[in-house]
Amino acid sequence: MLAFDVHSQGQQSRCICKPFGLIRPPLRLNPPERTAHLITCQASQEKDKTSGQDTQGPRPSVTDPVQTIAWGGRLPSRRRVVTSTLSAIAIVLASNLGGSTSSLLGLLPGNITRKFRLDVLYPRKGYKRCLDLQNGFEFEYPSRWLADQRLLQRYASRLEQRNPLDLPSLQKSKQRNMPEPAAAFGPAGSTGEENLSVIVAPISTGFELRSLGNPEEAAQRFLEKTIAPRGSDLKAILLNASQRQIDSDLYYTMEYTVQRPSFFRHNLSVYAVRNGLLYTLNAQVPNDKWGEIEQQYRHAAESFRVLEVGAGSPSIPGGMRPGIPTGLRGREV
Repeated sequence: MLAFDVHSQGQQSRCICKPFGLIRPPLRLNPPERTAHLITCQASQEKDKTSGQDTQGPRPSVTDPVQTIAWGGRLPSRRRVVTSTLSAIAIVLASNLGGSTSSLLGLLPGNITRKFRLDVLYPRKGYKRCLDLQNGFEFEYPSRWLADQRLLQRYASRLEQRNPLDLPSLQKSKQRNMPEPAAAFGPAGSTGEENLSVIVAPISTGFELRSLGNPEEAAQRFLEKTIAPRGSDLKAILLNASQRQIDSDLYYTMEYTVQRPSFFRHNLSVYAVRNGLLYTLNAQVPNDKWGEIEQQYRHAAESFRVLEVGAGSPSIPGGMRPGIPTGLRGREV
């Protein structure tokens, strides 16, 4: 330690100096916050200048959502939120996730779902609509039922066997005279004993269902001539027959059973005529299961309609010569 006196303008003061290597700054356990803040800012500024990185300060804590949002910038725009929400809703509805689309369709009036054909793609109240604009008919069937793939397979096979270079007479000789169903549906894994089908067949111009008589007379003639003709081992019993008028179209409905030693079936059929075509919807099931499926079959029969659209000839596999099917001929025949 050194001590010396300093004289300046008549004043005397005493200075005490310590060696540089021995000077120790006072120990401060808790430095003031201002000093720490200044040091941090200076270090940050120096780091930004040397590194050339952004000057936004230290990164936020990933566990603090408030800091994360503040660091990341503005929240998503309202337009983006609305667009994302609508897209998610559209995906859910298009996929009928959890039956959501079917539930919504059940709340809409039937005419709206029919107009936009939503019930063709999605079930509504347990049913889907089969709409055939080419043949001109529609009906509703249980939504869990599947289309009969055998019809498509037979149709594809017939197209492969058809040679477009054959002469017209040769093509006609290859055609079958028995009508094929234009549509058929049934439960998955069934043997075909339980199904809904529609057959479209050409008929003589000017033919009307009224020419067969009332529904009971027409049904009885149909059973005796077509379903269970005399001499066969089949026994057909008519249970009910009725008619209904929708716009300009007349519908005959008949309910009957058919029995033979190997089976006992319960049938519900609907007939209509339009544009020279005879439309037949037939629902069949083993008689012992009729009670389980009756309500669904009656719903399908009541929903059956012939449409103003459609070709003048059936668009189904095979060919049929125009005429009146056996058992559906008028009284004068």
